[in-house]
Amino acid sequence: MGTGRSLLWALFLTSTRCLILQQPPATGHIKVPLLEHVSVYLEPNEHKRVVITNISRLAASVVVQVYSHVLNVTVSLSRHFSVDSSYTSSSAGVVLILNPDAAKATFYVKAGEEEVLATLFALPYTAQDPVPGACNLEFILDNDPNLHLTYNVYETAVSFAPANLGTDRGTFPPACDVGTDGHTRWRLTYELYQYFLPENDHSDTSLSDGMSKMSSVQSIMANGLKITTIQSSQKTRLYGNSYVGIGVIYNVIVRDPLLKTSAAYAPVSTYTCDLSTKGYECKQSDGNFIYIQVLCTVIGIYGLLLCLAGHRLFEAEFLFFGFLIFGFMIFVLVTRYSALDFIRRFAMLVGGGLFGGLLLSLVRWRFDRPLICVAIVGLVLGFLVAAIIFFTPLANFSLFHNDLNFWMVYAFITLVIPTVLLPFAKTLNIITCALVGSYAVIVAVGMYVYSSLTYIILNVIKRAIDPDFAMVYSIAPFQRTEYILTFVWVFLVINGTVLQFVLARNRSTFPPSLYQKWRRRRNAAIGERTPLLQPPVI
Repeated sequence: MGTGRSLLWALFLTSTRCLILQQPPATGHIKVPLLEHVSVYLEPNEHKRVVITNISRLAASVVVQVYSHVLNVTVSLSRHFSVDSSYTSSSAGVVLILNPDAAKATFYVKAGEEEVLATLFALPYTAQDPVPGACNLEFILDNDPNLHLTYNVYETAVSFAPANLGTDRGTFPPACDVGTDGHTRWRLTYELYQYFLPENDHSDTSLSDGMSKMSSVQSIMANGLKITTIQSSQKTRLYGNSYVGIGVIYNVIVRDPLLKTSAAYAPVSTYTCDLSTKGYECKQSDGNFIYIQVLCTVIGIYGLLLCLAGHRLFEAEFLFFGFLIFGFMIFVLVTRYSALDFIRRFAMLVGGGLFGGLLLSLVRWRFDRPLICVAIVGLVLGFLVAAIIFFTPLANFSLFHNDLNFWMVYAFITLVIPTVLLPFAKTLNIITCALVGSYAVIVAVGMYVYSSLTYIILNVIKRAIDPDFAMVYSIAPFQRTEYILTFVWVFLVINGTVLQFVLARNRSTFPPSLYQKWRRRRNAAIGERTPLLQPPVI
């Protein structure tokens, strides 16, 4: 690299409060002050030595965090990037154990096949602070401060290596698995935190700002949402909900309750999808999504009609709710207990839903038993109310991580609401049409705009399909889109309820079915004085 390209410049980004440095390629090393976010451009396959400066003699270790937006970066303790001393990820970290007289520390970073902008951050810790990942028996690094993240459409799993107690410089750390009393690392506790990036913003600036807010213990506590706390005796593998297309940052704080000290692991981010390197858009890898989008759009339009006039459109109402009930049950059962592909499962959903809708409408048309039909429709209201309740942090209580407890309470809520309201059948029917129909509109909008409100029902579907979803700690993002859609939902519910009561004024609670009307007209037209032979109509 020629000396003509040598350049040293600094630019402060007010939105991220990070120090961005373009290091001269000829120097081959980067200086990183403690507690300052420093970014550097790395050319394809380029590696650099990183020197951490201004290290206090009180510091016993330094946790280094290196992250980029989309592309992976390799962090290593060795200049040769040996496998047992290196870690590759878009969010990577290493622990530097300081020598007795060290005033600086060194590690190495390397780019992949493409140039990448990597941000570096170094946090010092004293001998009283826990050392993140220092009791690693599962991953590659001896001291592994990284959060290892995997995800699918159901849940996001975060795994990490246990921490160890801190020690003074030049002394050996305590053994990890000798004794479990209060003087060993088994007294440590771990807190999992979550931070949601701004909605519909997949930019590197947004990610950099979020990662800086989830880097140190103080910033994590100020900005993150605490999900749960676990003890050292529990598995260091936690599950969060997968919100496709919504940026999420996870980090763990390890605490020493005896010394009242703490330390942070290296944060990790995910969008639960593959981001394109150009435009930073969430690539839709599932070509079947269009089928779900069309179905939810049709249901949303139908739901809007029922929200405003469902009680007047009695047969149409039962077609809608029969479709929802039978379609849901068939899709859940087939998905959980069969290996059919999506197209076949989708066809069974639509076919079974239409059959159920026509069957419920036929029962109303032929037998004219409105209370039975309204009771069945009321179950959908109870189901949705139960889903709303478990959309809150209530679902994270350890009691509801047991499937039996969860489904018993869920079934109780589903049944008790229509049971209580059934004596007021007209009110039950109108409220059900307004609430469920308006939510169908919200789900339809959620197919085109990322919103966590669609997960009110998706979380129940996930729980019914995936046995592992019972272990998920779910906290939903609630940002501008959610506030707007919640306002629209409440507006539709109120106006739909009022409009239906107005339309039903001065009318019978449940008008007779078309079949019963036909029978009455037929019986009224044929009596004792009716001629057996009718004259021809000319």
